Amino acid sequence: MNRIAKFAVLLLLPLAARGAPVMPYGTYLVKGAFKGGYNTVLRDFGSASVRTQRADGTIIAESAITSADAEGFNFVLQIPVASQVTPKACVVGESLDCVFLTDEGEFAVANALQVDTPINVGILTINYVDVETYTNSLDGAVVEIPVAYINEAQAYLDESMPGTRYNPWDDYDNDGISNYGEFVSGTHPFDESDYLYVKNLTPEGEQFALSFEHVGGHVYVISAANTLANPAWAKRRVSRTAEGAELDQVLAEGTDGEPGETVIYITPAAGASNEFFRVEAQ
Repeated sequence: MNRIAKFAVLLLLPLAARGAPVMPYGTYLVKGAFKGGYNTVLRDFGSASVRTQRADGTIIAESAITSADAEGFNFVLQIPVASQVTPKACVVGESLDCVFLTDEGEFAVANALQVDTPINVGILTINYVDVETYTNSLDGAVVEIPVAYINEAQAYLDESMPGTRYNPWDDYDNDGISNYGEFVSGTHPFDESDYLYVKNLTPEGEQFALSFEHVGGHVYVISAANTLANPAWAKRRVSRTAEGAELDQVLAEGTDGEPGETVIYITPAAGASNEFFRVEAQ
């Protein structure tokens, strides 16, 4: 299927507060990833950039889009936060427009970026392409999928399952992964042998080495829980090597869209008698 562009940004912890009531007292460090079809992190942007601005055009922050780091981020925005509105600083609750800039011009992004309390951590996904919105009638979950991706899937359905309309909540290949899950992970929704799974978990010294089947260019997070009975999954930091830097998420290496294997290292929680780990594509 064709590669489809989309944004995904992660709001991380701000810098320390700095005093004066009407001056910036905190800064949102916004790290994000500009993504493409099959939810892969794009790697070549030329002179493209991302910026946030007010409705009147006042630019608050801007960042070039660069090569992705180990966590899959390829741009960084610093948004100053103050106790009162200033020409260059925002207040909590303020909504900012997001704009994608290329050599061909400026392109507004559908979703806005809302400024939150500097101590909070939040995730905001911004789509740069035409998307179709689906709502799950069972739990009310709402997802967005690029129209071009849906059209490709529908063309396959028209040929192999005439009369069937694309539904992200179905599982056409009966591999236990919903069609939406297949879109997020980049696996094939009509191939039962193609899905995200954990291959091995082995103790190595004071750590566990966890390996899983990946799709190149995708981003993965690891969660842990002490039980599988009503588990309380919590994200865990991991590293690419036994002594490597800890990461909040991992960008799969290799050719975009191609299967491969990722190995990450996890330090067990102190005092935990049992731990279960889960791998999720983002």
